[in-house]
Amino acid sequence: MTTNLEEAPTATSEKRRLGQFFTTDDVADIILKFCLRDATDKVLDPSCGDGVFLLRAYQQKRLLNPPLSHEQLLSTIWGVELAESPARVAANRLAANAPNQTSPNVLQTDFFELRAGDGFPGDFDAIVGNPPYTRQESITQIAPRVAVYKDKLINNALYLHGKKMADLSRRAGLHTYFFVHGTKFLRPRGRFGFMVANSWLDVEYGRGLQEFFLQNYKIVAIIESKVERWFEQADVNTCIVILERCDDEQERNENLVSFARLKKPLEHFIPLAHEVSDTQLGRLVAIEDLRQTILDHAHFYEDDELRVYPKKQGELLREGYNARTSTYTGSKWGKYIRAPKVFFSILNKNRDLLVQLQSLARVRFGIKTGANEFFYLTPQEAERLKIEAEFLRPVIFSLKEVKGYRLDRSKLSNHIIVCHKRKTELKLTHLLAHINGGEQARYHERPTCASRGADSWYMLAANWPYAPLIFPAKIGERMPVFLNDGVYEDKKLYGITPFKPADTKLLAALLNSTLSRFFVEFSARQLTGAQAIADIDVKVVESLSIIDPKIISETQRAELIAAFDRLAETDAESLFNEIAAAPDEVSLANIKPERRAIDRIVMADVLRLSDEEQLDVYRAVIDVIRSRLDKAASSTAATSSRRRPEPACFPTTR
Repeated sequence: MTTNLEEAPTATSEKRRLGQFFTTDDVADIILKFCLRDATDKVLDPSCGDGVFLLRAYQQKRLLNPPLSHEQLLSTIWGVELAESPARVAANRLAANAPNQTSPNVLQTDFFELRAGDGFPGDFDAIVGNPPYTRQESITQIAPRVAVYKDKLINNALYLHGKKMADLSRRAGLHTYFFVHGTKFLRPRGRFGFMVANSWLDVEYGRGLQEFFLQNYKIVAIIESKVERWFEQADVNTCIVILERCDDEQERNENLVSFARLKKPLEHFIPLAHEVSDTQLGRLVAIEDLRQTILDHAHFYEDDELRVYPKKQGELLREGYNARTSTYTGSKWGKYIRAPKVFFSILNKNRDLLVQLQSLARVRFGIKTGANEFFYLTPQEAERLKIEAEFLRPVIFSLKEVKGYRLDRSKLSNHIIVCHKRKTELKLTHLLAHINGGEQARYHERPTCASRGADSWYMLAANWPYAPLIFPAKIGERMPVFLNDGVYEDKKLYGITPFKPADTKLLAALLNSTLSRFFVEFSARQLTGAQAIADIDVKVVESLSIIDPKIISETQRAELIAAFDRLAETDAESLFNEIAAAPDEVSLANIKPERRAIDRIVMADVLRLSDEEQLDVYRAVIDVIRSRLDKAASSTAATSSRRRPEPACFPTTR
């Protein structure tokens, strides 16, 4: 796989920008085992790089039907690659077993320029691969003619005979367009198998891809790993997506989607690839066992190796459908892969006791300046520039500036420039000189600044009231939701303003309960790579399940507020310190007393969860944080040790 924009440099930093990280044999073989049904199936990799999927398809086909000749096998395997060098390598490797015979079907071209039936097949039985995952925003950094290319790509991918096939956000990654354009080349009942970034499961811009799948495919399986990164150098988490093209709406709605999470490394399930035929056959048998295990369960299943949550596809459709607007607005699918059984049990049992936070408070994005270098000043910088005090306000820039559950403005590192005056009103001020300097630095031309207007680019947050509560947008081992001290919040934080001011401390108590952290963890996007954190979208905060204050008694309300006041006298520590370092070490007696006081009221008194259910909540929170850290730290050596020499036509890596 390489970028479909231009041939990528070899540096790791460039690969990160391009989404160019190559697939291991294990992942390729799993995807192919789901998608290939017969040795004669016609298979396409539309972003084949130097050919790992093509080579593994050849190997699997040869084992499925040994009498087939080299020419017969090659005639069923197609690859497309934009970059010349990897395309040439892929073709040479496929042809290595029989040089000077049939040329492999590897095209060095842009997949989005291809049309079915125009010299290129339109009846593939399987489309497989690992397309570029680069997000649309990143294209501007890597493509010289970005605007022209992007518009052309979108038009080529999304339209067929003048009809739009899918409604994809421009924020969506490139891999989403491969799904849509690839559909034009896939026969009915044909299979799609891609490894892609998993963000589409939970983020707003994944809505269009979800809807496209639901309307055109039976979603066979979505598979993630709990313990390892399949792209070890990439700053993304990935998942395997297996689809089967289906035009029958009833059949699609009745289909069971297998959401699977592997709790062991792939090497636990799959023997090493090797040139010995018996070993290769054993490897395919092991992969088939894993495939059957994932697909054979009609109800929730979990053991020490994996968990499977089967979900009827029609229920996924209804879950994301907005009856008021008669549109599909999307849903969080990641919870079906990652959330423990107690998550669904609590939601189902307490449905009438829970409401969404947005029904109790306004949730807003923090300030996006567009030019932090201009707007954010330390006290020393403000003094050096002699910026007038009337234009400076304290601002919290990072969760690192907060130790506990109350913000102390004296501990903040920055001021933010807040000015609502025109330049004509700023004569003889030092701020005007700073603004003029900013324009010389062309800050006013940056998109966010320019959107405020040519003459008002420096005007921030007009009529911006201080939010009483602040919620972090990214969380690691800590997630304090803290009381504000009359300061502005940066875009890495969300401001929460209760509709009833008297509810501020009550909401602070509820939002700092471990149950809230539990709900957040299984709704947010999980990040690894350099950052082992959960990325909390504003919609996650708005839709966060929280106890309805109406069902909380006056006694319980007073106890919760008092418990929060005690919690607020302490530091917000790592949950490994406040709860336990590992799931099997959790004990109700050993939890930080100030945290346990809130949790006891929320989980035991109000929701009436049993001790075991409460322990399951604590264990799940510790487990997901620990798993995120462990997964981010998984070493390259762990996977590279899987690589073994094979014959020239079957290398183990791209």
